[in-house]
Amino acid sequence: MPLPPEDTRDAVVRPLRRDAQRNREVVLAAARRMFALHGAECSFEHIARDAGVGVGTVYRRFPDRRTLIEAILEQRVVDVDDAAAAALRLDDPWAAARLFIGAAARMQLEDRGLRELLHDHRFVSVGLALLRERIRPTAEELAARLRDDGAARPDLTAEDLVVLIRMLGSLTPGHEASDPAGTDRATGEPGRHTGFERYLGLLLDALRRPPGHRG
Repeated sequence: MPLPPEDTRDAVVRPLRRDAQRNREVVLAAARRMFALHGAECSFEHIARDAGVGVGTVYRRFPDRRTLIEAILEQRVVDVDDAAAAALRLDDPWAAARLFIGAAARMQLEDRGLRELLHDHRFVSVGLALLRERIRPTAEELAARLRDDGAARPDLTAEDLVVLIRMLGSLTPGHEASDPAGTDRATGEPGRHTGFERYLGLLLDALRRPPGHRG
């Protein structure tokens, strides 16, 4: 027995919806790569080329740059949430702080577009505001844990941790002390973020009470 006309229409439309969703995911993944490499002003042509689709497909999924940026930032919020959850699962407050501060700073350091938007005070974005809001409660929880541990400065605040994230996220490739091949120039050992890890450790050490003042 032939299917009723309405069921036939549903069978045709459903695969098209899946294709549209797949195209959106492919385009968004390419946009994130181009955004990170070339900055917030990367062209839709570059995105289309990287995604392997026509530029018209990019515009159908994301009709303007702001829509695309908000979609990228929405994914970045998820990245921050994942880093926060991983950090707060750790019992050692210093290990937790190192994990979260390092992850949040690397998001800026490795993503030119995100770094540009965070430093552009003219750019107003729901996604960017949400990203900042997501960092704050985790910073507050980590600062409280560090103070309770007894090894941290008693005046340590969440804002101190947020500032550390900004500082580390503002490093330039030259300040990472790694050559393009990923070799640490000081030790000669391989390691893409050897310099970054050194500065992260130095800043965390600055949060500790001076020797003889613990307890």
